[in-house]
Amino acid sequence: MSIIPHFFMEATVALGRNTTSTPQWCATGFVVGRYEGVLDGIDRFSTYLITNKHVVENEEKMVMQVNLVNGVKEYLINLFDEHGSPQYSIHQSADVIACHININQALSEGAQLPFFDLRQHSLTLQQMRDTGVCEGGLAYTLGFPVSIASDFVNTTVKSPICRMGCISRVENVYHDSSTKYFLIDAPTFPGNSGGPVISRPENLSITNTPYNASANLIGLVSAYLPYREILSSTQTHQQRMINEENSGLTVVVSVDCIKEIVEIERARVYGTLPDDSIFDAEPQQSTESPVEIPACVE
Repeated sequence: MSIIPHFFMEATVALGRNTTSTPQWCATGFVVGRYEGVLDGIDRFSTYLITNKHVVENEEKMVMQVNLVNGVKEYLINLFDEHGSPQYSIHQSADVIACHININQALSEGAQLPFFDLRQHSLTLQQMRDTGVCEGGLAYTLGFPVSIASDFVNTTVKSPICRMGCISRVENVYHDSSTKYFLIDAPTFPGNSGGPVISRPENLSITNTPYNASANLIGLVSAYLPYREILSSTQTHQQRMINEENSGLTVVVSVDCIKEIVEIERARVYGTLPDDSIFDAEPQQSTESPVEIPACVE
């Protein structure tokens, strides 16, 4: 039995810089879906690419790699329109952005690109607390740490690296609503930035304690915490060198921030609308329908 649903892996994408020859793979992202209501008897969603703010800084375009039934395909994401306006939204206090995309065109071309349903496949901090997610609970990171091996992204299949760790510190976040981050003990490296963090399902628990029986999105990787050691001269006591290494602790942006930035990006594209009404709305920042053709993917 798979602990992590396979579609979680498929919803995780490799991101690269748009170079003149081949993409320079540098980060990870994933696709989430916001429920918009029912149209013609079918649940409808608007979809968004999620990654870190620092991933897209100083970039005009990014390349997104997805799986096909056979092989892979790369899509170019325009981060700015022809007038220089950003085609994504930045969270003001967390390292996360959301870029509205529509996956229907990619799906019609054979892309294997599902999404995390933010209603059913994710846990906010309050839901994490209510279901017993605490220090010591196991968690997984999905991503493409290309700084370790460049062939983690290739032309055969998109397959993110899964690493296991545990929740290191989250109780402080439960008691401080202004805190956007928590920590996991899981080694991450350049290329993991923007990847999803998944809670491990638990079927056993201590008597009278809560637990969660399903794997869920609980956040995204921001960066590892470095361990720094300052070397000083024994004679002058002046600082001579700083040694830095990966501490093994990783900063995670909560699902709360992901949901917040999705709402901001939705409002940027369609205005502030309730569920269902998006189907009749005229997009403010795009001439395309959210349920027909990609807004930012070409």
